Amino acid sequence: MPKHRRLLLAFVSLGMAAGLGPAQAAALESSMTSAQQWNAASFSMTSEASSPPEFGSCIKVTGGAYTDAGCTKTTGETGKAFEWYPAFGGAHPLENVSFTIALKELTVATLETVGGLTMQCEGETGTGEYTGNKTIGNIVLTFTNCKASGVSCHSTGAAEGTIVTNTLEGVLGVEELAAEPVNYKIGQNLFPVGRTGPMASFTCNGVSLSITGSIISPLVTNQMKFSTQIKTKAAGGKQKPENFVGETPEPLMSKLNGEPAEQAGETMTTIQTSIEKVEVNSVV
Repeated sequence: MPKHRRLLLAFVSLGMAAGLGPAQAAALESSMTSAQQWNAASFSMTSEASSPPEFGSCIKVTGGAYTDAGCTKTTGETGKAFEWYPAFGGAHPLENVSFTIALKELTVATLETVGGLTMQCEGETGTGEYTGNKTIGNIVLTFTNCKASGVSCHSTGAAEGTIVTNTLEGVLGVEELAAEPVNYKIGQNLFPVGRTGPMASFTCNGVSLSITGSIISPLVTNQMKFSTQIKTKAAGGKQKPENFVGETPEPLMSKLNGEPAEQAGETMTTIQTSIEKVEVNSVV
């Protein structure tokens, strides 16, 4: 029997084990059979250190360069009320670089492939740090109550239903340009450290899966906040967006039992909370 056929039957058995009827299991097999395959191109990102966007603080001072609390407007006048300070290397760097991440209450995190395989997790927590004016790192996320086709999934050594990611890092970038930088759409891209290896690996009823690639999530910009809501979006198994302006896509990919990767997308709403107020500025 061809290897891909054996893998399809493995996931059909997942559905049967979860209590799906023969017709539902057949539909699952059909959707997997028609799956689209995507081979990721080589990818590199080089954010210019002197260009927006940037993490930092907009602070009210005497004689600042900006007229608004988001540090986006200047008029050429002297004695303005606000000044921008980058997160690192300026006169007022961040004193507390840590942040926490949690899935928004009453929501779920959903991973869907282009072939129709769906996994949902009912909880998520995590920690991370701001590591540069455009970067974050030391991020580890823990997803709980995770099921694919109704069958519980878990990482090696984790409790049933629990998936723990490898250490992740990320970078800011521009998702979409506009007439003025203040209206640029800014995102945060997460990927494994060094862009090598999987973001997470786990098993569901003995079937192994791994997630590779990266995830871009839109961010709220030009506002000083302790907490910000981050809505990660996907449709039909494809992340939205898949790349920053001028960059090559590095989409999220799902690998089943070592088979060729299939494109996937993650949908979830998380709350990222910092110890002190932080802004993502799209102008400076």
